[in-house]
Amino acid sequence: MVGMPRYKKSMTKAEIKRMDTLWSQRVKEDAGNKCEVCGRPKGAVQLHSHHFIGRRNRSLRWWLPNGVCLCAEHHKLSLWSAHENPEWFREQMLDIRGAKWVKDLRRRERGIFKGVCSKVKDYLDNKIKDYGLN
Repeated sequence: MVGMPRYKKSMTKAEIKRMDTLWSQRVKEDAGNKCEVCGRPKGAVQLHSHHFIGRRNRSLRWWLPNGVCLCAEHHKLSLWSAHENPEWFREQMLDIRGAKWVKDLRRRERGIFKGVCSKVKDYLDNKIKDYGLN
C-alpha cells in the first residue's frame, strides 16, 4: 500500500485536526476496535490511536500502517506502555506485526515510497462529507 503524501503547509489547523481525527478512527476500526497489545475491546477500555513513528514526520502522519490501536494503559498509563517504555513497545510491535512492517515504515520514513493512497484519501474524504465538515 502506498502512503499518503505530506500534507500541504496551507492546510488550516482545523483541517489538520479533522484529518487527525479521521485517521484515528480508521486506525481503531482496522484493529477491530481493540488494543493491539492486550486485545481488550472498546467499551471495556478507552482506546487511543498511537503513531509508531511520531506524527511530526509528515510523510507518515496519516499513513494507516503507522497507526497502532492501544488501550490507555498500553499507550501512556503503565510502565509497560508505548510512551513510558518505547523499547518494550517496539519489541511488542515487531512480534505482533513483523519485521516487514517495520522495514516498510522505515523506508517510508526515509521517503522511498511516493504517491497517493487513493483508498485512504477516499475514505477520509467520505468521512469529511459524512460529518458535514466541508
